[in-house]
Amino acid sequence: MFKRQAHTPTSSASIAQAGMVRSTKDWSKTTTSKPLEYGLASKGDTRLADYSNQESFFHTIQTRYLTHIGSFPSVPALDEQLAALSIASNNTYTPPSSTSTSQASTPKPDLTTLQNILMDMRKLREGLLASNRQDDFAKSAYLFIVRAAILMSHPESYFPSIRHLLYVLHKQNPLSNPEINELAGYLMLHLACSTNSYHDAYEVRKTFRVRDHRVDMAIKALVAGDYWLFWSTKKSVDGYKSKIMDRAVKDVRKHALKCVGSAYHTVDIEFLEGCTGREWEVLKEEFTIAWEEDAGKIVIRKRPDAKGKTLSVRKEEKREVKKEMTEPFAKPKAEPTPKPKVEASTGLAASRWATPKNESSQQKDSWTQWG
Repeated sequence: MFKRQAHTPTSSASIAQAGMVRSTKDWSKTTTSKPLEYGLASKGDTRLADYSNQESFFHTIQTRYLTHIGSFPSVPALDEQLAALSIASNNTYTPPSSTSTSQASTPKPDLTTLQNILMDMRKLREGLLASNRQDDFAKSAYLFIVRAAILMSHPESYFPSIRHLLYVLHKQNPLSNPEINELAGYLMLHLACSTNSYHDAYEVRKTFRVRDHRVDMAIKALVAGDYWLFWSTKKSVDGYKSKIMDRAVKDVRKHALKCVGSAYHTVDIEFLEGCTGREWEVLKEEFTIAWEEDAGKIVIRKRPDAKGKTLSVRKEEKREVKKEMTEPFAKPKAEPTPKPKVEASTGLAASRWATPKNESSQQKDSWTQWG
């Protein structure tokens, strides 16, 4: 009628006799080893609207970001991965793998971790907006997102964060003067380098009273097309501003090539690399330049030969066409009317009352006189 229950050993000796091993795991702690995955507030997940969830999630993002950044052995390796993450790909040029065997053998960088961090930053931003949080924690979270997203060349993350800090949060929880100067400088550079909105950049400067000489020089170089000033300013700014200025590098290089190509026949390779900030071999492939290289010089166009014949056929054709167009409309020059010759005379014949003698009568008199 009654089923026999299994005998469970209670002492350690009885456990050893039964051939079982006592577990050493502490079951009082939580069993979840992975962080809790949150969704976007815009998609209906409102868990990140809670303040405690925001703070724990922000701590997780910081830990993952710093751990990933510190795992790189050198700064160039980190810069390479951050440049590969850039969505616009407006600043860096990577030669194709077929050109070099060394690059073909190197594996592509794994961008999964950084992409997940960017997505987590977006989730946190939407949670902060949904909760309308404007305290010091929100300020520090937005500042972290701005700086990290700038290094990862992701304007979709840092541009709205900067605007929220300056135009929304600053009114309720004022920022310090160094923070305003830093964020407004980032915003000015983004408007000038990414969208060429120079008027908006100077409006931000006037609104927040930005005092940053290097930012002013960078925008002045873009407005004036001064590529020498742009390169020198880019070397003097910090890493965050340099990353934002990278978005205008390709346009500055193209402008420098146009200026050099229209002003010189031949230039040194070092001079061209200084104007563009890029090696000649990489520059040639990036912009598909057809200039020739001869003994350390770049031949842009050939000079006229010894006989004076220009080797540029296009210029001669333009001159002929211009001459043909202007000839039918040219006005003929009027020939000057010849002036009557007046022989000099003396005595009475020179006065206006003297009557000129007839040549026939003079000849008749001479014949009659001597005949």
